[in-house]
Amino acid sequence: MMKVLLTGASGLLGRDVFKLFKSKGIDITGLCFSRPVEGLLQIDITDSVAMEKLINITKPNLVIHSAAQRFPDQMEKEPEKSWNLNVDTTQHLAKATNANGGRMIYISTDYVFAGDNPPYSADMEANPTNVYGKSKLAGEKVVLVAGKGNMVLRIPVLYGDVKTTKESALTCLLDTVRDKEKPAKISSFEKRNPAHTEDIANILLDMANQLDHLPGGVYQWSGLEKISKWDIVQLISKQLNLPIDHLTEVAGPSPGGVTRPRDVEMDRSKLTDNGIKYQTDFNTGFMKCLQPFL
Repeated sequence: MMKVLLTGASGLLGRDVFKLFKSKGIDITGLCFSRPVEGLLQIDITDSVAMEKLINITKPNLVIHSAAQRFPDQMEKEPEKSWNLNVDTTQHLAKATNANGGRMIYISTDYVFAGDNPPYSADMEANPTNVYGKSKLAGEKVVLVAGKGNMVLRIPVLYGDVKTTKESALTCLLDTVRDKEKPAKISSFEKRNPAHTEDIANILLDMANQLDHLPGGVYQWSGLEKISKWDIVQLISKQLNLPIDHLTEVAGPSPGGVTRPRDVEMDRSKLTDNGIKYQTDFNTGFMKCLQPFL
């Protein structure tokens, strides 16, 4: 029977991956650290000795590595700590996994691309514009070097069953709309192709079930709808009948914070050619995610 080890199991994506794999009867061990949850193993994955020992004991067929520093602005504030998690730790995990006969799926990002020539195929040259994208690209490289059967799954910005609105860069826009006393400038310049965490969890399950014939390398998934933050605040305003007079559309890049690429839509054909595709309608899925906070 397949044995899976999942890092970041208490995170936004990890929760749905763990829940889905469990529901299918898969022997999955979920790891967490800063957000301990009953049923998960709390361990510091940056402790290479502890992780090597764990992998030697559990001998997973597949390690899904979703733990990461995924906030670009935080990455700039703590570059060494973030690089250690996104790159050095990734390398240790990949080597230990492959040494025990397993394979890794490394969760990466559309931010490995510059955003000036979409849609990006999996074999197009990556040219990240910020430290976060550079760290994830470096993580990809050490994973693919560690074992030819290892895979990278690049994904876009996510939304899903958030614990707080701040857990997703998209759901946090509800707070921006509601805070009428705080004027804000919202960009319509950067476009994203968001994906629901349940869709990515299902994609990972299909990849796991096809391990016997799915070759190593880079795979990608983007949602089908291209949308900006300005589009999202307009959607929230319309659906919830909330005013956005305190918000101003910015036609250029988002003001403040790390520079984001303009349009990083990714080609999905390597997955769809293998019959792997899941797509939640954004408007429906996104508003459902906001319901607990209304």
